[in-house]
Amino acid sequence: MPTMKIENRNIPSVCQLLEGLELAGATSRARTKLHASLLVHLEALGVSEVELARQYATLDETGEIVLDEAGGFTLKDPVQASEFKAEHQALMGEAVLVPETYENQYAILTKALVDYPGTFSGSDATAYDLLSDALEEATVMEVP
Repeated sequence: MPTMKIENRNIPSVCQLLEGLELAGATSRARTKLHASLLVHLEALGVSEVELARQYATLDETGEIVLDEAGGFTLKDPVQASEFKAEHQALMGEAVLVPETYENQYAILTKALVDYPGTFSGSDATAYDLLSDALEEATVMEVP
């Protein structure tokens, strides 16, 4: 069964693209199932980011991250900034594997994207390209 591979850093933009597509019938179902799978990964990514931040951030007396006015946090040891950045970049670069939920789901979605009557620009165009490549790679890898 085809399995799509996508880096953590790309999940939010691909989810946003999938949410905005106007599709019907089988193509809508294929999109909705993929979107639901990606949301599970996105939630897990959020948990992993908080766990990572907790290792480096200033914590309050209850062990929670102390947030600044902008919603960010301060490192408890500024010398570890490059270490934190490297760890975060590694996390965002990890690829998740998303198998098809049902047979031909990715083929249906690929065709829908190729035939999509709308246009894409900006971050949606980038997400479209990333998603198209990931779907193509998943379906090509499946062919013997």
